[in-house]
Amino acid sequence: MRAFQLAKSCLLHGRILCIHSVAIAIFVLLLFSSGQLVADDLTEASPIYGKLATPMNSVFDGKSFRSAISGIAEQIGLNVWVDRRIDPTTIINIESSGSTVYGVIEQIAASRDCVLMPIGNVLLVGRREWVAKLTATIQTASSRTSSKIIDVAWDDLATPATALNHVIGNVPEVAEDLPHDLWPKTTWTQIRQDVAITLILAQFDLQFDKSLFPQRIVTSPMGNQDRYERRYSSKLARSVRPAVTAADKNSRVKLSGKWLQTTASFDGHLSGTQAVFAALKPQLPDPDKDTFTLKQMRTNARSALQQLCGVAGRRCEIATDARQACEKIVTVEGQDATLRELIELVAKQAGVKATWGDGVISISM
Repeated sequence: MRAFQLAKSCLLHGRILCIHSVAIAIFVLLLFSSGQLVADDLTEASPIYGKLATPMNSVFDGKSFRSAISGIAEQIGLNVWVDRRIDPTTIINIESSGSTVYGVIEQIAASRDCVLMPIGNVLLVGRREWVAKLTATIQTASSRTSSKIIDVAWDDLATPATALNHVIGNVPEVAEDLPHDLWPKTTWTQIRQDVAITLILAQFDLQFDKSLFPQRIVTSPMGNQDRYERRYSSKLARSVRPAVTAADKNSRVKLSGKWLQTTASFDGHLSGTQAVFAALKPQLPDPDKDTFTLKQMRTNARSALQQLCGVAGRRCEIATDARQACEKIVTVEGQDATLRELIELVAKQAGVKATWGDGVISISM
């Protein structure tokens, strides 16, 4: 029997059910040569790949955009950078989401018309055009330069100048020209220093000339780039190649040894990345064996049933005569309870019946 329990941050809110069926430890040596792994190749050995591929089922009930994403990131040590032009306080209403960490965050992002891109050992979340520019800026620089690996952290309500100070070790003159802003607590581990600087400046649509660093930082507007090159491991080629070529008819894709060398537009690379994680099929929890601890989930029965059915990997079909009863507010709390027990608990409080079928759970009077 596997036992699943909410992480501490989830317990405080009692509004998110997270399942972690594996523990991942990744040790990767990044070697900068044409035949070996470099920082921004996407492969099963990439530090960020293992975290994004971690099996997870989550349900959300009234959490904000920022807290939903940061809560997940903190649990698995994922570096994340969110577009500052997306309202972080917007409440997320998702019945159930994902089967992997990538899938969960992708659905949260889509609720605000945002996209994801893992690059430079950080997951970018934001408007498509912003993520596209930032991805190309990071990827193009990484193919030409190397940079030391650092850990970065700043406290809540930090200014951009403070953030740059934590990355560089001093406050450069460019910080004085940045707009005043207050940023949330942030932690990045094992990130390239030039990438960290790029992330901070990108919030103001700026990039810097890396050939002049570290003597000085000279900024310019972050530009567009039609296409850029990225390598994917040959094991991922089956998913990546058709997705890239379908999204970008003018892409160039070549399998060479252990690598799929891909020159494509952002849309092409985005489709390829989405295909990689969509191809993962983590095992669903056993509704009668795997157990969960859920702290006071208070919502209407309809929402609770839809969310729990989603975690079970089944559709929730509510009969017409049961819809009114399912609007009743219920309180769901369980200690080492199975999914079947939790669903039965909700159904009993609402006065309805839950019938399990193949791929569906039917709710009736």
